[in-house]
Amino acid sequence: MGTRFRLFVQPPFEDPTSSPEIITVSSPPGSVGPGPSDDRMYVVEPVDKTRPYGVNHGPLGTPLISLPPWTRAILDQAVPDEEGNFDHYQPSTPGFEAAHAFGCVRFTLDVWERYIGQPLTWHFRDHYDRLEISILPDWDNAQYGYGFLELGSQFLKDGRALPFSLDFDIIAHEVGHAFVYSVLGIPNPGAEFPEYLGFQEAFSDCVSLIAAMHFPSVIENVLTETRGNLYIANQLSRFSEFSPHRQIREANNKLTMADFADGWTDEHALSQPLTGAIFDILVDVFHESLVARGLISPEAEDLADLAEIDPAAEQPVQEVFDRDFARNPEGFVDALLDARDIVGTLLAETLWALAPDFLDYGDVARTMLAVDDSMTGGELSSIIFRDFDRRGIFRYRAGPRLTKSGRKSHVHEGRIVRPRDQARLPDMSYFEKYWMSRSGADL
Repeated sequence: MGTRFRLFVQPPFEDPTSSPEIITVSSPPGSVGPGPSDDRMYVVEPVDKTRPYGVNHGPLGTPLISLPPWTRAILDQAVPDEEGNFDHYQPSTPGFEAAHAFGCVRFTLDVWERYIGQPLTWHFRDHYDRLEISILPDWDNAQYGYGFLELGSQFLKDGRALPFSLDFDIIAHEVGHAFVYSVLGIPNPGAEFPEYLGFQEAFSDCVSLIAAMHFPSVIENVLTETRGNLYIANQLSRFSEFSPHRQIREANNKLTMADFADGWTDEHALSQPLTGAIFDILVDVFHESLVARGLISPEAEDLADLAEIDPAAEQPVQEVFDRDFARNPEGFVDALLDARDIVGTLLAETLWALAPDFLDYGDVARTMLAVDDSMTGGELSSIIFRDFDRRGIFRYRAGPRLTKSGRKSHVHEGRIVRPRDQARLPDMSYFEKYWMSRSGADL
């Protein structure tokens, strides 16, 4: 029993043929009210809100912290049907984006709370009981911060706005930051290594990837496209650029820490060696499971490993996977689901065991090895060590940041600011406050 929503696995603006799938989240029937809203979060669509939460500025430039709740006008709320569900909302109708955003957050929480082993406790619990999910269509970003998850839009040169509220990938990624902030925490001043920022992005990408793999359609589409040879995900021209496996494409990268030893400019790029290592582990665990089930031979697994470094082996290994997958597609599905859950559990237990101060990728690798030793007696240690080592994670550290942090960084004040931080900001003059109130500023 639960509550139904319609969710796009891939947003409609990436594939016009896509349609939302009816999914059931864990919220008991009748527990989700208008908004949607429940005892842990609520959705609002503000009217005339032009600036995101965080540090904004008054008419004369004085900084001012803006945080939830939004107390001014909002659009009509999405409401449940007589059974308490929200799947009656159809795309392009009022209320659908709000219902879709709530459903994506709840679905991702359902997946990762099972791996984490308990309900997520918001890192802003000292000030807010609930997360505000705010849809801000005229803003070109998405962010999770102190008490809020804001969803803007991507703006194209032709003038179109692509709403992030319809993008499961982006919403699940932002929920990933919630898990990092709540379970791992934020480094103390002076104790933040660059890899902490990269870990934020890598873990959040993995949250999105693993959550998406809980849609049966994603598993089916991935295996239909690749026949289980996941390393071809960003090599095949027929593997659509606008596919429901975007995170798989991004995770399958070739970057190593040697690429960042002399410096870095963006934590999203810096995250790629760590994301790639975890994706490699997922694929290798999947291959091991296929061998253990007798679905591919040990020689086929060795050939797949060779194809990672030798392009000449790519076609032969694909022929092997095409043949073996055709014999038992259901067995491949079971093996991939097992690999998904093994890696999800490894990541969750690693997150619990890490500390934010002076965190680097070597800490992540060594901790995951220790977690595997505790969970399996070290059955996966050779895979974990090899895949982290191939990414140079034991041999290189990130160099200095070569540019200032941008507004999309997770050290940006808009993302980490707290109510008490207002005390360190200058007071706004009476005239500026008056000017704000007369102008209807949305701070």
